Amino acid sequence: MKRSIIATTARHFLLEEAGAPGVVRCLSQAVTLGDGVTQSWITLTRTGQFWDPRYGDFEITSTMLSQMVGNFDKGVYGQMVQIDVAHKHADGSAAKILKLAVEGPKLRALVEWTPFGIDAVKQRGFIYLSAEFHEQWVDNEHKAAHGCVLLGAGLTIRPVIKGLDPVQLSVDDQAGAVRTFYSRSLLKELTEFSMNKYLKLLSAALVAIGFTDATGKPFADLLTMQLASLGEDDAKCLAAVDALKATAEAAMVQIKAAGGDGKHVTIQLATPTVDVAGAVRLALDARDAATLADRTGMATKLKLLSDTIADGDKTLTPEGVKKFADDYAPMVSSATTDDQVKHLAALAIKQAQSMSAAVKLATLGYNPVNGTVQISVDSSNGIKALQETVDKRLGFAEGKKADRRFDRTGGVLLAQNKDFADKCLAQFDALNGQQLSDEHKALAAGAGSISDVAVPKIAERTVVRESLYNLMSLGLVDVGTIPFSNVLSINYSYRDQTAAVASGLRRYERQAIRNAGVIQTSEETRPIPQKLAMQVSNEMKLLMAAANIDFDPIADNVLNMARIVGEDVELLNLNEIAGSADEWGAYAVSTETLTANVNGTKRIFPLANFPVVKPRAMYDLKGVQQGTTLNPITVTLGGAAKTEYLVPADGSTLAAGQYWVMDYNMGELQFLTETGAAYTPPNTTALTVAYSTTTNVKKFDTDQGAVATDVFYDTLLFAIGGRKSVIEDTRYYNANMILMSGNVNNALSQAKTFGANSARTATGLVADGSVGLVKDMPVFRPRAPGSLFGDTRIVVGQRFNTRFRMAKPWSMTPLEQARNSAGAFIDAMEGFGTQWVGSHTPSQLKGAATSIILYSTNGRIARAV
Repeated sequence: MKRSIIATTARHFLLEEAGAPGVVRCLSQAVTLGDGVTQSWITLTRTGQFWDPRYGDFEITSTMLSQMVGNFDKGVYGQMVQIDVAHKHADGSAAKILKLAVEGPKLRALVEWTPFGIDAVKQRGFIYLSAEFHEQWVDNEHKAAHGCVLLGAGLTIRPVIKGLDPVQLSVDDQAGAVRTFYSRSLLKELTEFSMNKYLKLLSAALVAIGFTDATGKPFADLLTMQLASLGEDDAKCLAAVDALKATAEAAMVQIKAAGGDGKHVTIQLATPTVDVAGAVRLALDARDAATLADRTGMATKLKLLSDTIADGDKTLTPEGVKKFADDYAPMVSSATTDDQVKHLAALAIKQAQSMSAAVKLATLGYNPVNGTVQISVDSSNGIKALQETVDKRLGFAEGKKADRRFDRTGGVLLAQNKDFADKCLAQFDALNGQQLSDEHKALAAGAGSISDVAVPKIAERTVVRESLYNLMSLGLVDVGTIPFSNVLSINYSYRDQTAAVASGLRRYERQAIRNAGVIQTSEETRPIPQKLAMQVSNEMKLLMAAANIDFDPIADNVLNMARIVGEDVELLNLNEIAGSADEWGAYAVSTETLTANVNGTKRIFPLANFPVVKPRAMYDLKGVQQGTTLNPITVTLGGAAKTEYLVPADGSTLAAGQYWVMDYNMGELQFLTETGAAYTPPNTTALTVAYSTTTNVKKFDTDQGAVATDVFYDTLLFAIGGRKSVIEDTRYYNANMILMSGNVNNALSQAKTFGANSARTATGLVADGSVGLVKDMPVFRPRAPGSLFGDTRIVVGQRFNTRFRMAKPWSMTPLEQARNSAGAFIDAMEGFGTQWVGSHTPSQLKGAATSIILYSTNGRIARAV
């Protein structure tokens, strides 16, 4: 059974042979230093299960290592993390820790050694390290729990954890190189890993031949014995795999000849008494001979290709012959017959002659079209005219004012929205240029409505454009297009805060120059589907066509689709900005018991910590979750685990039972039945919750009390300024956005700062009386149904860190006759459209935003409603 380190009271362990309880100090490695070295990478601790007579069983997990790194990067401890000697802080620092990183099961640290530390290692025999950390550290300023925090480390000669192979480290500062000597156990692991690679190759081959894991085991056992004598020579090991594969193929021929198969047979292989290395050497010699023969044959084929081209077209220069031979060479292999090579040469000659004829025609004034004809969006091919025709029918060209069309972006078309929409439209036109051209011809010939076109691509194009034109969030995120695939790769860069800073630029003659620390990397995310259907009855089409007003039911559906798709994109981006900010400071809360609040009347149960970090999961194109859920929530009611209330995507009914819903900002839990009706747990029903909360927030109590309204809201302005300072002064981002709902904005406009005689520089209202600028940060209004904002969250941060990518722009299926559930026609047309996008914030950039949670102390209590 797995042993857990989580206890009712957080412990501070000391894993040296003497010391105070509560601190973990565990052996990591022996340390050696090269001459003149002051910096080196060391291993502080590793994952594993351990025992000490003072504490009993305890465990160091990979999650704890990750928390140590995250809290170190955020400066949670509030001071430089030092290494001392024998855990005697008063004697001075042996080294300071510059950077932490997790490498596999190890916590690694880059340290700067002091003369005191170097002397302790070299002269006094303190050659072991033990890390000191607290499993649930609570700061003394905000009383907030931060999870596992590294407090320091000590050089020691008497570690509790024994029996670890030492790792010798030496750094050559002049060359900038690091030499690592692996321990015997690690070399054994590497060897076993390599052997496993060759065994997997053989196993896959055996399955392909027809053997099972059981019947093919004798071959695998023999390979294991052979690999042990071959060392790490990759060529020899692969040759051994090939030899056994050939033996297995020959055996299968005999088995099938006898009427058997590879699933019901017993294989006995005699242990070879011959020299394995010699046999492998013969196999390698045979392989090399075959390779040489293949190369010789390939060279002969390529010469035949070149000679045939030269003989077939005497007008070609040697350079021309080489060009055409090189173009067709990838189609030739050693197995290609001479006739096939000559056929390829004939194609090359024909292409050369066509090009020669085109050149001659051009000199006579004829310019035939070469290459592939592409339809672009301009007035010459009619697509622009088609768009203008549809815009007129939709009311965009006349009768629909800009302040209504672009109501979410201040009544104007924002430049960044238009630029991104143009990129997506170019992507769309490249796929659908011919259909758009055909539709233009059909409508120009007198077609009465958009629905008269068999495949209304222009309707899809309009959805793409309008859904992007009116998005406020496009001004907050980094936008772009990306090829559609199972996994989207998001490239980004960030600054390594432990690398050179301003003072680190002073380097004189022959001194090592520090790295700027700009790191380019990428992360993967999954494409998110957006699918929407429409249906229009044929009666409606006929009635609208005969009406006095110019109304097109297809066009009306286009407008609704554009609005709904746009709202969903807005929701994705806004929730990504807020959710990723919470993830940056997230830490797990062990199981919290709420049973005392369950009395048979209460329905809403506040958690001790808030906000609650919204769980994140990624799904493949089939909707199957990939990887584990980040920041999961476990709700147990009456001893049974409950799931979140989510309506199935296929519209089916949930199974009978109770489901939970969470107000993530307030950290308030309640329950619903499968029909969505409120559920009240019976009195004394056991209720426990495990979840994650975040430190990347400021909580603002909205209980005003006796404070004057204008003064009260001045304190909220002060809190927003405090968040700006966090972003700019401690994380080195440029805070240039504030997100808040219209209701919060309206309430904040009452602040005394906005009074006629109290206005402050870079803080003020806009023409309609809304808050437009706070501390020189523009205010934006997030409007998307179901977002994490509501009226209880304000986000402050830097724009353009979240990445929004268009992987496949909106496209619809052809309209077809609709049927009812019984399969009968219903005299209506229907179709659906799909779009795939990605919205992702790189891990290193999540700290570019922070939140303020607005809550009421008096209102946030266990209650009935």
